[in-house]
Amino acid sequence: MLVTSIALIVGMQFIGYWVSHRIGEGIIATHGVSAALYAESFVESRIQELATKDTLNPEAREALDRLMLPQAMGQPIVGFRIWKGNTVVYSDKAEYIGKVFPPTKLRDLAWKGRLAVEYEDHAPDHGPALKADEALLEIYIPIRRSGGSNDIIALAETYQIAPELKRELRRAKIGTWIVVAGFTISMLLLQFMIVLRGSRTIAQQRSALNDRITQLSRLLEENSALRDRAQEASRRVAEMNEQILRRIGSDLHDGPVQVLGMSVLRLDSLRDTVSSAGPDIVHEADVDISALREALRECLAEIRNLSSGLAPADIDRLTLAEALRVAAQRHERHTGTQVRVELGPLPDGVSLAIKSCFFRLVQEGLTNAFRHAEGTGQRVTAQRFGDIIEVAVLDRGPGLIANTEPDPDGGLGLAGLRDRVESLGGEFDFGPRPDGGMRLAARLRSISSSA
Repeated sequence: MLVTSIALIVGMQFIGYWVSHRIGEGIIATHGVSAALYAESFVESRIQELATKDTLNPEAREALDRLMLPQAMGQPIVGFRIWKGNTVVYSDKAEYIGKVFPPTKLRDLAWKGRLAVEYEDHAPDHGPALKADEALLEIYIPIRRSGGSNDIIALAETYQIAPELKRELRRAKIGTWIVVAGFTISMLLLQFMIVLRGSRTIAQQRSALNDRITQLSRLLEENSALRDRAQEASRRVAEMNEQILRRIGSDLHDGPVQVLGMSVLRLDSLRDTVSSAGPDIVHEADVDISALREALRECLAEIRNLSSGLAPADIDRLTLAEALRVAAQRHERHTGTQVRVELGPLPDGVSLAIKSCFFRLVQEGLTNAFRHAEGTGQRVTAQRFGDIIEVAVLDRGPGLIANTEPDPDGGLGLAGLRDRVESLGGEFDFGPRPDGGMRLAARLRSISSSA
């Protein structure tokens, strides 16, 4: 607003100066017109001989002298000259007659056929002397050849005292500046009112925007709280599922597995008992017992595999690093391949859901590495970045195009693993490595096991 106000004031000052200057020029021109009419009425007819001569004859000079008498003029003219080119051919002061003066802007303008008027508040060169409080008009009037011709034969110069002109010009300037000042003040007031109204509107809009931001912030906080609650619920559900799976595995191991093991032992004892019977009975019983024992052993192996695949029975007593090493060791034992384990400093107290999720990640990653990369370059890494834990499984195989469907051997596959990671508020990453092979990784925020 300050810059705009300064620009407005400067602009109005320029307009005020220009208007006052133009009004002054108009007033001066109006005063000059009367002198021009006088010269054309009384002087033009007496100097027509200058159309063919460069001087005036004595009779013409005497006639002009009589015109310069105060009782004849009736106007406040204090100086009068007739110019032929740059030479004074007549003057009310005889000492100037015949003198040559350099050209001036006013005389050049008059020689072009225009009335040239200049306001002087001091005595001009080769002009009449002035009193301290006097001002005059210097007027150059083109004198034309009689008979309707536009040919300029001479210039009439008059010096006319204008006692009222100073006051008139002062009044005109003061009036102009009063109008300009009033208009400027009005514009500034209008600008102030516009800015004030705009400021109030902006303040209202800012207040409404702040209220809206407050509402949005509250909604974001509520959404964040709901998201945290949902993630906490997902974590608890995942932890409960792990506990249920671990309990099922433990129950299978302690229940059906023990019963089936005892059944296999009793079959061996029954076989020893039947061997004392006749040959035909022994043969038939041996066939049935062998078939039954084989079926029980297969059932026992399936239940043991199912039990061990649900969850390690003691994972809740293991640290995260120990759980990752157990997953790698089981894979080495089952596949006969080597797994390189690189673990950075990891927190000990993480929740069961997180340990189980990373355990499943290593299981699934190493299974895919063995199946699709034949166990080449198997590596498990784990790092901590602040409160974020990242676990990754890498290999050097040709790569897996897609394996997002459930594992045909009963595993969850990448799709189920992704859901498990994201349900805990983590990030899942699976894709080819720049230097070859595949990378399966997950990032989870560490949560204390007491949470």
